[in-house]
Amino acid sequence: MLGDIAGTAPLREALETTNSLLAQVLDELKRVNADGLVTVAQELRAVRDALPTETASAA
Repeated sequence: MLGDIAGTAPLREALETTNSLLAQVLDELKRVNADGLVTVAQELRAVRDALPTETASAA
């Protein structure tokens, strides 16, 4: 659509650049989020493992 309007090439290029950069940011956010979830899961497991366990004789 924008290619049909004279003088919109710079705008189109800027939008393409913006979209490309946003895609890179989204990929980075997904990676950081996934890494953070792994870290949180590991920490929660460590806390769980450090908790005293119930024994049958305590009941």
